[in-house]
Amino acid sequence: MRYLTATVALVCLFSPAFSKSAAQNNAWIEVSSSAEFFRVSMPNQPTEKEQARHFGEIDAKGKLYESEFEGASYAIWSLADSKYRSTHDVDGYLDAWADLIWGDLLKSARDQLPEDARARAGMTYVKELPPTPLPGREYTFTLGATTGTTHFYIARSRIYVLMALHQAGRVAAEEKFFSSFSVSANMPMPSEPKIGDGHALAMNSDPKDYNQVFTGREVTQKVRVLEKPEPTYTESARRYGVEGTVVLRAVVSKEGEVTNIHVVRKLPHGLVQQAINAARGIRITPAMKDGQPVSMWIELQYNFNLY
Repeated sequence: MRYLTATVALVCLFSPAFSKSAAQNNAWIEVSSSAEFFRVSMPNQPTEKEQARHFGEIDAKGKLYESEFEGASYAIWSLADSKYRSTHDVDGYLDAWADLIWGDLLKSARDQLPEDARARAGMTYVKELPPTPLPGREYTFTLGATTGTTHFYIARSRIYVLMALHQAGRVAAEEKFFSSFSVSANMPMPSEPKIGDGHALAMNSDPKDYNQVFTGREVTQKVRVLEKPEPTYTESARRYGVEGTVVLRAVVSKEGEVTNIHVVRKLPHGLVQQAINAARGIRITPAMKDGQPVSMWIELQYNFNLY
């Protein structure tokens, strides 16, 4: 009975104006706002509420649209952060919004759970979303007998948080909701994050130019790794259950230093920077070509797993 009460409270949290007559209408409608640059499909006409969210360094205002059908709740926050700065990198800003979703948007729902269920509640990173329409991420979460999924996207100071909740074991129309989201063509797009420590080096086709950067196939003797420190798992990544592999491409200079690091595959919540820090600490004997020490491209992989 305690779990049933908590689930009902969660439903009320996201759709306080929901009525029985609305639940009987299964016609999805398009919700759009030219002023907020988005459109999305939702079951029934959603309620609209003004929102102000303050968490960490984020100070955001905007609207919350919420609707419910067949025991599932659907919501979208369209917010603008007055503290946004163009110097924010995309990945770090997405990290901050994940913290806001768990620490603020879902806090009331967590607080309503019984103590044992609250201890087991959590939000888990799933993946980076394709950067169309915008850079974003997917997380899932468990709140007692309720499970849910959130997609959120950033476009400079504007943020969209989409959330779907339903009772565990029940099927919800999450895919229909999330796949319908789009933004208008005149939406201001964020710049790409700059991760690494240098620009790509030009390739030189002269095999006798020992100052160029060679591939592994072009050298007489490849680099030899003498010591490879392991990266540290961040508390933020542990909190959201982030697992996977960070892949870096870098140059081992003829002096044996790891330089020109570029990210091929990334993970959130500080793991890319931890991988870069570990890469910079590698001790390496440089590659050789025709008896000369030369610079060589290498690929580094760092696996992050929770045990």
